[in-house]
Amino acid sequence: MKFFAAALLTSLVSGAIAAPSNNTASDVGQKILSTAMTAKDTPYAWGGGSCKGPSHDQPPYQYGDVGYDCSGLVCWAVCKVTGRDLFSEELRVTSSMYCASEKKLGYKKYPYSQRKAGDAVFFGGKCDCKDTESIHHVGLMMDSGDRMWNAPNDRVNKVQENSIKGFGEQPCPYVIRFTQ
Repeated sequence: MKFFAAALLTSLVSGAIAAPSNNTASDVGQKILSTAMTAKDTPYAWGGGSCKGPSHDQPPYQYGDVGYDCSGLVCWAVCKVTGRDLFSEELRVTSSMYCASEKKLGYKKYPYSQRKAGDAVFFGGKCDCKDTESIHHVGLMMDSGDRMWNAPNDRVNKVQENSIKGFGEQPCPYVIRFTQ
């Protein structure tokens, strides 16, 4: 038995046998985050974003900006990495995404305390799906701590990194992990 274990270890180290990879969920989340990060400094545009990239802002806020809003950025990155078009599936609106069942989403929800890089983190008062207008912002976790990548409608109005603690409100109780 010791010989078998030693031979297996030697084979793994030498690369003769590939070690199984169970990091698929982390890899997808990291790829989504990395894709979203390529949009750094892209302007904020109300209703902006599609699977093709940044787009014009939408009514009622038509200022002529081309860019992303918060959910447009997340949906674009998911589309680029997974090929899934959340825009056409009516999951583009922040509250629609957060309040959708896991079956409709096709993705799993996890408690905020279990967040990882690439998970979607949401904000919205009480995060009550009966009052969907209260859920108004989404970003992507950059790690399991306090950093998120997002397109905030703030004084900067560009895709950027923000502190969750500095965002001004508590995150909603669940994150969405974009696994396939």
